[in-house]
Amino acid sequence: MILRFDLISSNFDVSAFEVAYLYKNRWQIEVFFKWIKQNLTVKKLWGHSENAVKIHLWTAICSYLTVAYIKHLTKSPLSIYEIMQVLNVSLFDKTPLQDLLNAHNSLQIKQNQNVKELLLF
Repeated sequence: MILRFDLISSNFDVSAFEVAYLYKNRWQIEVFFKWIKQNLTVKKLWGHSENAVKIHLWTAICSYLTVAYIKHLTKSPLSIYEIMQVLNVSLFDKTPLQDLLNAHNSLQIKQNQNVKELLLF
C-alpha cells in the first residue's frame, strides 16, 4: 500500500522533496515540544528573550535527565514524576536518596494493600 501526500507550498524555488523534508523536520519540532509539555515542569518562562528561554529549557532538561539517572542508579520502580515529587517534598532533608525512595515505595505498597483490604471487605 502506497500513501500519497499532497503538500502545498507557495515557495516555488524548492523541489517537492525539499518541501516534504521541511515538513518532516517541522513535525519533529512539534513532537519535541509536545514531549516538553508532557514531561518537563515548565509552567512559566523566566524571560522572553531567546537566551532566557534556552536557559530555562536546558535547565529543565538537565533536571529531568538527573532524575532519570537517579531512577536508573537506584533501580527504583517509581516513575520519574513520582521521584520528582519525593525530591520536591524532601528537598532539604539529609536522608540518602535510596532511603527516601524506598520509604516512599514502602508507603505506596502499604496504601495499596489497605485499599485492596477495603475493597474485599
